[in-house]
Amino acid sequence: MICVNRGERLHSLFALIFFLIGIIVLRLFDIQILSHNYLYSRAFAQWQGISQDENRGGIFDRNGRSLLDSYKENYVFISPRWLKDTEIEYLKKNNLLSPQKSNKLQSIRLSSANMEVVKKLLGKTPGIFIFPKEMRYGENALATHVVGYRGKTGIERTFDHFLKGGKSKAGILYDGFGQPIPGASKKDVTDVNWGVWLTIDSKMQSAVEKIMDEEIQKGAVVVMDARTGEILAMASRPNYKQYKLEAYLKREDAPLINRAVEAYIPGSIFKIIVLAAALEENVADLDDEFFCSGAKQVGGNIIRCNSYEKGGHGRISLRDAFAYSCNCAFIELGLRLGKVKILEYAEKFGLGKKVLGVLAEEKPGNIPSPQKIYQADLGNLSIGQGNLQITPLQATQMLLTVVRDGIRMTPVLVKKVVDSSGFEVQTELVIHDTEKIISTNTARKLQKALKAVVDYGTGTLSKPPNELFEVAGKTGTAELGDGNNHAWFVGYFPADNPRYIITVFIEKGQSGPLKAAPVFRKIAEEIYFLKGK
Repeated sequence: MICVNRGERLHSLFALIFFLIGIIVLRLFDIQILSHNYLYSRAFAQWQGISQDENRGGIFDRNGRSLLDSYKENYVFISPRWLKDTEIEYLKKNNLLSPQKSNKLQSIRLSSANMEVVKKLLGKTPGIFIFPKEMRYGENALATHVVGYRGKTGIERTFDHFLKGGKSKAGILYDGFGQPIPGASKKDVTDVNWGVWLTIDSKMQSAVEKIMDEEIQKGAVVVMDARTGEILAMASRPNYKQYKLEAYLKREDAPLINRAVEAYIPGSIFKIIVLAAALEENVADLDDEFFCSGAKQVGGNIIRCNSYEKGGHGRISLRDAFAYSCNCAFIELGLRLGKVKILEYAEKFGLGKKVLGVLAEEKPGNIPSPQKIYQADLGNLSIGQGNLQITPLQATQMLLTVVRDGIRMTPVLVKKVVDSSGFEVQTELVIHDTEKIISTNTARKLQKALKAVVDYGTGTLSKPPNELFEVAGKTGTAELGDGNNHAWFVGYFPADNPRYIITVFIEKGQSGPLKAAPVFRKIAEEIYFLKGK
């Protein structure tokens, strides 16, 4: 009888143990599975970062190099509740604690001046410690006008949705009084290996910007791959520093404007369009002769040629008229073509509309409607003056069509976009030939004319020394009507097998041949040696 009771007790004990184990297992299942999200959010509610810095995607060049020059900077975190009165007074005395906020948590950037003060307390009190903070923009950031500023301009604005990620918290774990728990603080940062990859070549971009800093106060440069239409460099001057944006907001020289996609009077580089139209429509050929007396009257306007002081060019072939940028010959050509044809070909080459869809700041330029061009205006239109505006990027696209034997294509700035989970949202953009707008024969004649400009015309200063490579291009000096001129040079090299197209625009640079062409030469030489010839 006793044995039976003992056996029953053992059974009851084991049953109780298994019951308790079952309860524990169910509770663990509830904690880890069923209530995981709720409990995690409650626990995480204690984890308050000093700053809610955004863990934002990066912006990279074509080879994955960051264009932002991001870096880490050390900050000191001060929690007065964990400090002794003598320590608080010491920090106040050395200007690390504000007397008005001596009881509040503070984070201060470490400098050489305050580092010695911090060292005396570091490790001796839980109320002060150092943590690194990610700074998005650095001193040596590249392509600042293209990249833009977070959520406001440039690529940062267009791809803001994709660049936004999780929050990079300082990892400060607080107690119930809102004070950090000593020893429980850590940094929680995700490596930035996602974001937007551009077609920009950072080495080429850096070289272009260095030359611009030496040669151009206001203006823009665009470098494009003549084979693919990819933009390899795009820069605007004056430059600005993204990390101190406020300092540039009221500057009179407008450093925040991306002049590479701003619209300006083209001047004589527009003669490329007029010549293309004349050749394609069989209105004239390169060997046809014109007469230049130094000036030509159209309606009530008398327009001078650059040869006016010398009495004009006299009899001149169309090829030489293009090379020497003869206004008289091109006004005559414009009169033969008529305004409708000139404007039609301007639109065919992509002028008057945006080139890219990824920069909100890009201007479409201005190609007037035929109804707004009167007979007296036709002279100015024929030489790229008057109510006509294009962007340096459009000028580059214009030459891209010429070097690709008359096939217009859309240039590319973005290669791919990768979101914070590593998923490629936008694969590398494939270049599609969009439209054959002029014949191969016309394009080849244009190439010969562009070569003549550099060989013996107005573009001789664009040639590199010692015949390193041959160049083709066109100068432009756009008159503003106030005594100032914009300076242009659009060109490519090597002339016989185009690899790079370069547009140089200098705002109020006065002379395309004397100012813009030499800058083209310097950039072309730098690229030539940079890319191993």
